[in-house]
Amino acid sequence: MIHFSPLSWPRCRVPGAGLDEARYHAAMEDAPTGLHMVRARARSLAAINRLVARSKAHWNWPEGYLDKALVLQKVTRAYLRHNHCCEVLDGRGKLVAFLSVVVSDARPVLDNLWVTPERIGRGIGRWACTQIFQWALERGWTELRVVPDPPAEGFYLRVGFSDTGERVPSRIPGGPLFSIYRIQLVP
Repeated sequence: MIHFSPLSWPRCRVPGAGLDEARYHAAMEDAPTGLHMVRARARSLAAINRLVARSKAHWNWPEGYLDKALVLQKVTRAYLRHNHCCEVLDGRGKLVAFLSVVVSDARPVLDNLWVTPERIGRGIGRWACTQIFQWALERGWTELRVVPDPPAEGFYLRVGFSDTGERVPSRIPGGPLFSIYRIQLVP
């Protein structure tokens, strides 16, 4: 198993990583235990893409949208090579989430955060965000953006993101309008 160096994905929670102290402790009160992150591996691509498809299918979408969207969501070897991609594994080494950060126009963007559907709402996404916030701060980034699927907007608000008011249309005709969220990270 490959673990990241201190300058890469951290393996522990650090109070203050993007949230004020009270919000951090409230958010982490029911945090899952035994989770760790590893650099996303090419040998895991099939499992990662299955997880993404199952997680996205957890929400209700307009007729025909999901199949078209999943084509655009496919994670490839090239994507893993060119972006900061990570698998979240439980204590038994089972893949429970996938996340990635890309740098777009010199801005770090949380491009993917997918949790296996049966574990949604159990703190894995929150735990992953805390890890991402600390990792971003270690890289000197003070802001992180995300363009969440509309059903996930409430989650991002709860972990500290705010709506910028910017909107982008779906790349799929008839798809939803997406909001751009950001969080200011404070060391």
